[in-house]
Amino acid sequence: MRIARLINIIMLLLRIDKISANALAAQFEVSRRTIYRDVETLNLAGIPIYTTRGRGGGIGLMATYKVDKKLLNASDISNLMVALTSVHTLINSPELQATLQKITAMYAADHPDNHLMIDRPNWPGSVELKQLAEQLDAAISDRQLVTFAYSDRNGHNSQRQIEPYRLVFKGERWYVQGYSLERQAFRFFRLARMQQVTMTTTTFVPRAVPPLNFDYGVRPTERATITLEADNFVRDQIIERFGFQVIQSSTADTFIATIQLPDTERAYQYILSLGTRVRLVGDSAFKQHLKHYLNQMPLLSD
Repeated sequence: MRIARLINIIMLLLRIDKISANALAAQFEVSRRTIYRDVETLNLAGIPIYTTRGRGGGIGLMATYKVDKKLLNASDISNLMVALTSVHTLINSPELQATLQKITAMYAADHPDNHLMIDRPNWPGSVELKQLAEQLDAAISDRQLVTFAYSDRNGHNSQRQIEPYRLVFKGERWYVQGYSLERQAFRFFRLARMQQVTMTTTTFVPRAVPPLNFDYGVRPTERATITLEADNFVRDQIIERFGFQVIQSSTADTFIATIQLPDTERAYQYILSLGTRVRLVGDSAFKQHLKHYLNQMPLLSD
């Protein structure tokens, strides 16, 4: 409790010029004597805090220390707030919560308005995966082995035991990077494919972790050029994924776009997700393969 108070006193004095001992005592709900003991402790730790008596007196931090130590301006702190808040929507931890509260205390008093807000969907699956990510984050911090059943992209099931090292959030999906004891190599595991996850009480000695490659799992695939005509109802979905430059022409109701997609099942699923609002223009191998994919769907069989 005292350590938190000492940190908060420093942050407060970094933001203001001077404050009375009575005001500090009231703010932290302690006595004036306790505040003066805290000031003495901080001075012994090398923090140049001074006190002045009389009218206009109080407790302050040497200006030279502020110049040397307060390396972040208001814009920097604002950017940190945005970054930490966005991470906080993905995963929560006591350490992250404490850091966010400290920076909020420094920033909010002078800049009450946030110009950028970030929120994420609270679908049941998203909430459960966030909870699993938080459990894995704790296992990473505590160096605990994790066991689970895993189903890979081809539907093959296996039992895994890993040393967890990193959590990765990419493309709205959670992954954990860990050292697989079965494969004797580092692997990425998608959280949505993990079942019967157990954080064991067995700890491990951390090993050197290879640099993070954000292109993991990406296989080079030839892309097909597709021209589509679509209702303006789905215009935002096309732009969010491919950018404004793919729009070739438009009217009050429809638009023409030329996009590139791999000739894969996932690409077919994306086109189908646009529903009846889109039509593929012309005849192409991609279009024929999509038709064949539709004919194979058990949902449409008698």
